[in-house]
Amino acid sequence: MAGRTVALGLLLVALSAPAALAAEGAVAPAASTETPPTVSTTPSTPADTQADTQAASAQRAAQETEAQVIELRRQIEALERERQSYDDVRRRLEQLDARQGTLERQADAARDANPPETSVIRFRDDGFSIHSPDNGFYLHPMLRVQAIYTGAIASKGPMDAAALDQSGFSLGRAEVILEGHVGGPFFQYRLQFDPAETPALKDAYVAWHPVRMLSVEAGQFKVPYGLQRQYWKAELEFVNISAPMAAFSLERDLGVMLVGRLLPGRLTVQAAVLNGSGADVPNDNFDLAYALRIVATPFGPLPVTEGDIEGHVRPLLSVGASGYFNLVPTDVVARTGGLITAVDNDGDGRVDNVAIWQGGLELRALWRGAALQAEYFDRLEDPGAAAALPGNRRYWGGYLQGSYFVLPHRVQVGARVGHTDLPLYGITEAQRILAGTYQNEQSGVVSSYLRGHRVKAQVEYSHVTTDGQSAPVIHRIQAAVQVGF
Repeated sequence: MAGRTVALGLLLVALSAPAALAAEGAVAPAASTETPPTVSTTPSTPADTQADTQAASAQRAAQETEAQVIELRRQIEALERERQSYDDVRRRLEQLDARQGTLERQADAARDANPPETSVIRFRDDGFSIHSPDNGFYLHPMLRVQAIYTGAIASKGPMDAAALDQSGFSLGRAEVILEGHVGGPFFQYRLQFDPAETPALKDAYVAWHPVRMLSVEAGQFKVPYGLQRQYWKAELEFVNISAPMAAFSLERDLGVMLVGRLLPGRLTVQAAVLNGSGADVPNDNFDLAYALRIVATPFGPLPVTEGDIEGHVRPLLSVGASGYFNLVPTDVVARTGGLITAVDNDGDGRVDNVAIWQGGLELRALWRGAALQAEYFDRLEDPGAAAALPGNRRYWGGYLQGSYFVLPHRVQVGARVGHTDLPLYGITEAQRILAGTYQNEQSGVVSSYLRGHRVKAQVEYSHVTTDGQSAPVIHRIQAAVQVGF
């Protein structure tokens, strides 16, 4: 850059010298005007004409030279500006190099203070996981412990010897969950144990993902019926599920389920073929059970936890429907207290079956820390034409639940109201009289989320009424603390 500037300067000097000489020659005759002019009467000579022509040529040459000088100066100024720009870029690069060196030294110091985690065990905020280097094996263990205090004041029913008040502590959950994949992400598994409940084995299934939008699950899992029962209980807004969901819940069963995400994030279909006899129980008849659940989320997928702890700034909505059919052995003996013992009226050598039809509708909405959730359930029990107790039995139930984070992500208040009939299939007539035919619930809860759902404390109040002959009115308070990862 400096060489180009010097060369242009020398060229400027070289071009300026002839121009100066030409200018001096052009103005030299003007010096003779200092003497008094004389009037010449002689005509102009060819020499005078040639001098005038040379003067005009010299003037034009001077003008051209001046224009060239101006252009050269402009180019020199442009080169100077370009040089300054290059100098500025160089200074910036030097500053970036210095900053990069500082960051590298800081990173080296951090690595020396905290050795990097291995490629096998990876810790994160919500726990840890185990990976193989090629991601062929993955294990994510989870743990939850929940302690509950329950205090209840119950009114004395006609068949109660004394009021069934309650006060005491219990272990609500002691869950251990192992989930991950083997041989790659296409083959997944899940095991869930809870010694605090019976049966202790909850989930135990494998899942095959042949394509992104389809998975096939085989083993023991939750029956795809209802919304609230699909959540992990560690991530509920209340200490327990609602009374209507508990009355109509189909819990877990053994079978095969297809999960299709026809429109990823917008439409999900679950279809299952099951034993129909419950968790960890062999099929109790020749027939199988069938379940179907369809959920649409037009504005995008919703989190798989109750409430809106994330505080979504864009409204989210889900609507769904589910259905279930099963043939179960008749409960006529239990319902009549043994007054009717014939259970093979059609003479086919098998216990007569009762057809169970269940349907459900669900709705959920989230926005800015507020959540709304509602479900409706319906159940039909058809003993069939050959049954000893003819006539269908029909039951229904539903609840409405709302919540809001008064302190975003931290403190939540919620309320729930519900009514449900009590199907209680298979219980004796004496038990039915004690339990009643329906149950009403009004509940409120305050929850404190210390680290999301992993560490939270809840205080819940419930007012429960029924037409049963035992404890028809209950005022119950539950305080629960859970820790998990």
